Amino acid sequence: MSIRTVVHRFLQNGRALLHSVRNTECFYSNYHPRNYHDKIHVVQVGKSQGFLPQGNSNVSNTGRHLGYLGAQARRIFVDNILKRVTNSLAADLRRRAAKRLVFGDSAPFFALVGVSLASGTGILTKDDELEGVCWEIREAVSKLQWNTPQNDTNYETVKDNANVLSLEDFVIGPAIAKGCSAIVYATRFNNSVLDKGNGQINIDNKATDVTAFPLALKMMFNYNTESNALSILRAMHRETVPARKHLNNEELADWETKMAERKAKLPPHPNIVAMYYAFADKVPALPDSLKMYPDALPARINPQGYGRNMSLFLLMKRYDITLQQYLSDRNPSTRESILLLAQLLEGVAHMNAHGIAHRDLKSDNILLDLSEETDNCPSLVITDFGCCLADKSHGLYLPYNSHDTDRGGNIVLMAPEVITAEPGPFTSINYTKADLWTVGTIAYEIFGMKNPFHDVDKEKTSLKNFNYKESDLPSLPNGVPTIVSALIKNILSRNLYKRLDTETAATVIQLHLWAPSAWFRSEGQLPSSNEVMQWLLCLTTKVLCEGRNSALSFPKMLNDENFEDVKKNFYHRSISTRSCGRRTMPEYQLIASFLGRVTLSNIRSALKWMQKNV
Repeated sequence: MSIRTVVHRFLQNGRALLHSVRNTECFYSNYHPRNYHDKIHVVQVGKSQGFLPQGNSNVSNTGRHLGYLGAQARRIFVDNILKRVTNSLAADLRRRAAKRLVFGDSAPFFALVGVSLASGTGILTKDDELEGVCWEIREAVSKLQWNTPQNDTNYETVKDNANVLSLEDFVIGPAIAKGCSAIVYATRFNNSVLDKGNGQINIDNKATDVTAFPLALKMMFNYNTESNALSILRAMHRETVPARKHLNNEELADWETKMAERKAKLPPHPNIVAMYYAFADKVPALPDSLKMYPDALPARINPQGYGRNMSLFLLMKRYDITLQQYLSDRNPSTRESILLLAQLLEGVAHMNAHGIAHRDLKSDNILLDLSEETDNCPSLVITDFGCCLADKSHGLYLPYNSHDTDRGGNIVLMAPEVITAEPGPFTSINYTKADLWTVGTIAYEIFGMKNPFHDVDKEKTSLKNFNYKESDLPSLPNGVPTIVSALIKNILSRNLYKRLDTETAATVIQLHLWAPSAWFRSEGQLPSSNEVMQWLLCLTTKVLCEGRNSALSFPKMLNDENFEDVKKNFYHRSISTRSCGRRTMPEYQLIASFLGRVTLSNIRSALKWMQKNV
């Protein structure tokens, strides 16, 4: 670096730093009005405190001052680093930026303005600086709508509802699914004021079009738990792991706080079921309930029933079909199958990253959204968390002291290290890669084959998860890419230490989908860090510039004066498979999920493995 450049940057950054120091006091005095200071704020038990004004002590002022300076220092550091990144698409990106600034929607673009407009003639060589750029990418993508279920048209209408819900708030339609522990009904919000408060459940048993119901209401079967909200939520708390809000009365506030401290939290993700609320209510008498689940009904409805009067209800987005039904009815293309597998891996990686193991993955616990009648790949979500492991104190390692310990559901698809575990005083079951192994078995179904661990037919017996040999695993169809076949075989290794970790496995299939094919050639060299960073910057810019669909009209309806009437008679289908820019919504969500967790070290590990197994 020349002396002239050093002096220029010193003057530039010094001027910015002095300017920030001089204006810090003014910034905070304007941001926190003086009339809020030194006042006492009383908050009810179980209520959120909301905004709490800061005090005027020297300690708090110093903390704010240092925090502001820290933000300025980080901005200067990132700007200096990014000015030295060579970007061959800088001119095109500038044009895109100008278009964004002129025509609006520039907020998310500004989150990555230093990255997406990076240009210069130098080369980054320090890993910490490159990881700092990856951090900026993760921060920018996390602010986008792709990593929250914004493809769900119900999101804007239900997320701010702070009232306590009951069954009277819904119109219950036909049953759409039934299992051994729950039943799911199509439903929608009841917007008629006259029908509320009369103690009657609103039932629409004449509807023939399920698409008129944008929501799904899952009622758990309660045989043993006492009929009060506290006991029900305590007994069925695993089902509520992906729920965004528990709607209960204030007497449960202390219990919910204790549960939140112990239970791992699962933030929203495009590949995790959109579950809005969890609440307890009385089990209603619904049409055909005596035929479909007579034993689960309470005695007041069915004298021969064994159910309790109250149970847990989960309000979710209504999805169209299970993965099992979809694969039995259709023959997806190879690319569509790869996209489905990538979404499944991203969902599992998201769960494991937050200390949660599903432990009951199977093709009928995976739902698909077929929003558009096109040949595009559907959106995939993981549901049914009733057997999950979500305990902060133990994480993904479950103490296994006796055979009575619950190891999860679906014994046939348990990972080898789980099914073969023997209890002992110091034994723990390792679930860090258990869901990943199950994904490997489901991958056979996704690519059009029978699951090798399910009973195939009378002539050919299935593999057993406790004693199978890896050489006995059937070969995947010829059309499956070599790297994808190698990945599936790897995650089905009996030895968990030979398996890739979940994040790296998800990165491998993401790189196969989006990265240059020259990177995977066995005789080639690994791409340089600068080449990887160039690719990440371009990928991020494309998501920011092309991915956002300005045609999403449903949230705009929220400001409509007649919105309640419109919502009652009209259901705008989600846009999960509608084409956005050059790709479909699931593809952009996949890219955003990858960028939201990207690290340079993880990409390097995935590339090394891919070159060895190509």
